[in-house]
Amino acid sequence: MLSHIVNLVSGYETDNGNRPNLVYMNETHYTYLRQELPGVRDHNDVVAILGIDIALSEVAVRPHVATVRYTEENILVS
Repeated sequence: MLSHIVNLVSGYETDNGNRPNLVYMNETHYTYLRQELPGVRDHNDVVAILGIDIALSEVAVRPHVATVRYTEENILVS
């Protein structure tokens, strides 16, 4: 899962000229990701390793990345 997300980020950056700041995934994807990072203690460590925030979504069939704008009225928190 980690290599897949890294590839998504790289492809997005190549295609769009900027790095995404969010990856959408479901709970199963997140579980697989955490299993690949056994030394990681908490969610903040996962975000630090990826370099982008994580949004968990039940409708995310596959992980996908995006660039989102954070505002005072609508703050996404992983």
